[in-house]
Amino acid sequence: MSYMLQREGDEGPSKDIPVKVHIIAPSTLPEGYVLEAEVGAPGAKKTISVEVPQGGVVEGQVFLTPLPADFAVGEPRIQTPTGQWKDGTFDCCKAGPCHPSLWCALCCPQVAMGQVLQRLRFNWLGNPAPDAATKHTFKVIVTLCLCYTVFTFALEMAEYSFNYDTVPTWIVATRFFGGLAFTIYSIYSLMKLRENVRAKYSIPTERCGIAEDMCCSMWCSACVVSQIARHTGEYETYKGSLCSETGMAAHTPSIV
Repeated sequence: MSYMLQREGDEGPSKDIPVKVHIIAPSTLPEGYVLEAEVGAPGAKKTISVEVPQGGVVEGQVFLTPLPADFAVGEPRIQTPTGQWKDGTFDCCKAGPCHPSLWCALCCPQVAMGQVLQRLRFNWLGNPAPDAATKHTFKVIVTLCLCYTVFTFALEMAEYSFNYDTVPTWIVATRFFGGLAFTIYSIYSLMKLRENVRAKYSIPTERCGIAEDMCCSMWCSACVVSQIARHTGEYETYKGSLCSETGMAAHTPSIV
């Protein structure tokens, strides 16, 4: 869950747009019901009153609600703009051509995505979830990447043991469908991450509606991951890190 703490004197489109938080319904509740929900990083949670939206909710359903303006006044937090992206999809060098977030996104966009998911406390499919399900998001994604790398390498070695025209069909088919499954997962999880970040920070699509998230994730994955990392990282103030689970240096304020 996340929010923006507006600096005094800041201007721009985010000024009057509330940051929204994802709430997971504890049970099936009717429209208008007011419940108490815990919001914030583990160990620093606060309680807010939340009204169930029109139509009601069922147990486990995730819905968005505006975060109170006075939620954490005076606490240091990542400054995350609302209303529009902090910069463009192709402004990859905005944080610097040698920034860790850029190189991680270029070399392995799935790992960079895992860092952002961990930062926002989303699960490995790009969705908000209870703390227990998001505690090891980065580790899950790194494990998936390592398993896919070993899988691909093993099949390549198996292919080399045959002549080109005698490679068994099952090896070719296994490698193809394994690669297809990993690609579909990568596109889907990045699409859901982008969609949920837009919903949280009230960022509208430009031309294609929801299809924009899918198209950007499919054709410009490295650029999309880098853009989301810059949007949620405030790299002007806090250093990025190539090797940390969140892509941020130690002692960086958390995102609620």
